[in-house]
Amino acid sequence: MSSIYFSSSSPLAETFSHKIARQSESFLESECKVSIYNQNISKERIRTQIEGCDALIVVVCADPSPEDISAYNLIDNEHIRFEIISAMNQDILIVPVLIDDAKLPEKDNVPGALKKLLDCRSHRLRTVFWSEDMEVLLEHLEEELNFIKEVKGKMTESVEVNYQRLAEIDGRNTKKDKVDLETSDFLQVRKMIEAETIFLQKARGVADKEAEKNALSALALAYSRLGQTRKAIQYFKEQLNISQEFENFEEVCGLLANLGDAYAVSGNIDRAKNYYEEQRVLAESKGLHAYVGTSYNGIGFVYVKQGKIEKAIDCYFKALESYRELEDDDKQLELLVGIGLNYRKLEQWEKAIECFEQAFKIAKYIENRKEEIQIRIDLAEIFFKIEKRDLALSQIEEAEENLKYVKTGWSKSLMRRIDSLRNF
Repeated sequence: MSSIYFSSSSPLAETFSHKIARQSESFLESECKVSIYNQNISKERIRTQIEGCDALIVVVCADPSPEDISAYNLIDNEHIRFEIISAMNQDILIVPVLIDDAKLPEKDNVPGALKKLLDCRSHRLRTVFWSEDMEVLLEHLEEELNFIKEVKGKMTESVEVNYQRLAEIDGRNTKKDKVDLETSDFLQVRKMIEAETIFLQKARGVADKEAEKNALSALALAYSRLGQTRKAIQYFKEQLNISQEFENFEEVCGLLANLGDAYAVSGNIDRAKNYYEEQRVLAESKGLHAYVGTSYNGIGFVYVKQGKIEKAIDCYFKALESYRELEDDDKQLELLVGIGLNYRKLEQWEKAIECFEQAFKIAKYIENRKEEIQIRIDLAEIFFKIEKRDLALSQIEEAEENLKYVKTGWSKSLMRRIDSLRNF
């Protein structure tokens, strides 16, 4: 059973949250928790409640309460901000729901975590068309929740997250473990494969190319989840052929990236580079800036694996330039961290510090607590190496102070890194 947490921008929005929750419980058979607007409860309790959920729905109403005009624009709503931060730290689906004429603030006018809310796909519920709009929202939630349930560890979640750090630079490796074949997740993915294989046969039987492409996509991601890279590659290639027929260039770029990633994971670095290069050429010719960034990032990863660190850094900077044009803070953060780690590998300490400090500013701005703490520890390690012990200890103290308020799986591993540094 899926679990959904509802946050509300005002007392009136809370009323709508309860209404949406009741219909979600009925249609999705989900367990729903509606937070009480501005209830004085501890951050620890909020964090605990959100940790067990699959989605955070933020309901925004255009009619703020008379006593709190900031409820509508969200900017000063500390309660919602912390709920969003907690959801971000747990990689939980975030869905803004706008009631009637409600609007989210402009991106330039919001601090920190609220920028994440603006990047999420929002839904509008109009009271006069409630049934129709609600049906669209519920179908979207059902699709997203099923996807989360069936393919949690899909290989292509993020090129930076899954492949840049596969280089295992300086011990920081976030590559997900292989699936335990005894777990329920494995059984769910196997059921998905069985179903999609049937759909694929039916689609080919009636010559429905769109349906065939969708089934191939699902199978490729499922086999990626199981670590069966060869089968994943097979289905990605078949999907690529159809996407090229349709001249869907964005989809083609995404699939070229998937194939590059898959070959990189399998150890065939040369084939991986070929696909990243093909992606780059297509993306540049069609003006698809986001894919230009991912292609350079993929090529950079190849150079890391080949030990050509300076060439890798050059590619990462080109990817960074692309993401700066797109004003994508998350990707900029990931790349700056990666570049800093590579400079550290070359023992170019000042350049590494500069990158980490830039990354820290972005992490603080978007309120990514995990990266803030991790970057502090990275900086502490460098300061110890260049014999600036006072600066190193200052970073460690700040990291420890921040970790006091974080109770998640990754906090323990960061504490272990701090403990080891104290013996440096």
